[in-house]
Amino acid sequence: MLQAALALGLSLCGSAYAAPPMNALGSNPVPATAKLAETGLIAPWAVILNPNLPLIQRQHALAAVEHKALRGDVFELYMLGSLYHMGEYGRSALVRKNLVKASLYLGNAAVRGSVLAMAKMAEIKYATHDYREAMNWAQIYAHYASLLPRGRRPHDGYVAELVKRILDKLGQSAMPSIMRDADSFMALHDATIRTYAAHQRRNDIVLRGRRSVPFLTAEGQLAPRAGFADYLLGFKPDGSLSQVWLLDAVPDPQLGLALQRTVDQTRASAVAATSGESSTRYAWLPVIYDDGRYRVALQR
Repeated sequence: MLQAALALGLSLCGSAYAAPPMNALGSNPVPATAKLAETGLIAPWAVILNPNLPLIQRQHALAAVEHKALRGDVFELYMLGSLYHMGEYGRSALVRKNLVKASLYLGNAAVRGSVLAMAKMAEIKYATHDYREAMNWAQIYAHYASLLPRGRRPHDGYVAELVKRILDKLGQSAMPSIMRDADSFMALHDATIRTYAAHQRRNDIVLRGRRSVPFLTAEGQLAPRAGFADYLLGFKPDGSLSQVWLLDAVPDPQLGLALQRTVDQTRASAVAATSGESSTRYAWLPVIYDDGRYRVALQR
C-alpha cells in the first residue's frame, strides 16, 4: 500500500529514452526494447494508423479492434484509449478526440495492469480540471512505476512534474484523503495488476537508438514539459525502420512530434526475410521524456 505521498525536489540532469512495453519501462535509451505483440494483435494498428490506406479499410479495422477489446485485452484497451485521447491531433487521425471513450478504455486498462494507462488517466483528469482524481491516478502510477525492476524503471522526472502540476492546482491539504483513496484502489486491484505484470512476455525485437542524435529544442521555444509518447514502428527484415506512426502523446500532442526525431533513429535486430508473408515487423514503442527539473521523494 502507499504509505506516503510524493514530494518534489530539484535535479540537475535530464533524459529522453525509449521505454519497453506497458509494464516494463526502461531507464536507458540504448539499447531499448519495444512491445512486439502477436501478429494478429498488433497488425490491425498498422492499418488503423496508416493515412495512406482507404478510410473504409481503416474504419473496419478499428471496429474489429473495438469489438475484440470487449474481452478485456490490456494492450487493445490501452491502444484504443490512446487513439481517442489523441484524436484529430494525430497526423494519421482516424477519430476525433473523445475523453469519455479514452477514459473508458484507459481506465479499464489501468485496473488490469497498464502502468502507462494510469498516467494517462491522471492527465485526462487534470485536463478536465478534476484535480483530486488526477492526483489519485498520479499517486497510483508513481507507486506501480516504482515497483518495476530497477533496470526497467523510468526516470522519475515525468511523475515528479505531473505531481507538481496537479499539486499547484489542488493544494497540500487534500493529500491525506487522497492517499486513503489510493490505498483503497490498490486493495481492490493490486492482485490483478501484479498478475498482469508477472505474465508480460519478453520482447524479441531489440531496438537500437543512436546517442549521436541529440534531442534539440526548437529555436525560440522553451523545452517541452515532461511526458511520453506512443509510436507504432514498422521494420524491414534488415532491421531498418520503414514506418513510424505517432499514436498519442501526453500532456501535449506536440511532444510526440518533437520526440519523433529520436524515434527515427531506431533500429531493430535483423531477421531472415520470409517469402509469401509480409516482411514488415511491427512494434509498439513508448518514449518518455523529462528534462530533470524535478525528482520525486517520499514525504512521510
